[in-house]
Amino acid sequence: MCPTFAYGDFMLKSAVLETAKKEDFPRIYEIMSSSFPQSEMRSYEGQLGLLDHRCYKIYVKRKNGVIIAFLAVWEFDEVNFIEHFAVDSSFRGGGIGSKMLKEYLGTSLKPIILEVEPPKDEISVRRIEFYKKLGFHLNMFEYFQPPLQPGQKAVPLKIMTYPNPVDEDFFNRNKKIAYEVAYSAFMG
Repeated sequence: MCPTFAYGDFMLKSAVLETAKKEDFPRIYEIMSSSFPQSEMRSYEGQLGLLDHRCYKIYVKRKNGVIIAFLAVWEFDEVNFIEHFAVDSSFRGGGIGSKMLKEYLGTSLKPIILEVEPPKDEISVRRIEFYKKLGFHLNMFEYFQPPLQPGQKAVPLKIMTYPNPVDEDFFNRNKKIAYEVAYSAFMG
């Protein structure tokens, strides 16, 4: 079992999305690299190494056999943490991301947490609105993503949660597990 977060009586249902295989990873990392700043991702080797962790899953959507979107998630006993979610830039705006995330939300009866950039420009505001339309809540307490690679600094981000907002005390009590598990593998 993976470490637990305390949050009521939620359960996990089996996922309906396709789980990525190791041979899918180069394409996933290609999409990840074009979608996220270096400060919000691990090195290629560090990210690849996570595939061996029992709590870490990557789900993919394909078109004509080619991966066009992915969702990388830490699935703990009582909460899921979406670490990365991206659609290939040539397929954005067609509803693929919404559909994929709705499918994932339908697989879990557990709370879901994700990080977003603070609402400081048009792109970050649009991203937050995208998640809000799907039922996520923006929690306004302060949060810093720990460094994911040696030499990086912590990144100020915001936390969004589904299906309900959480208070800072709840998040602080439980983020220790995520830090120990999700952020311990950045040295690759």
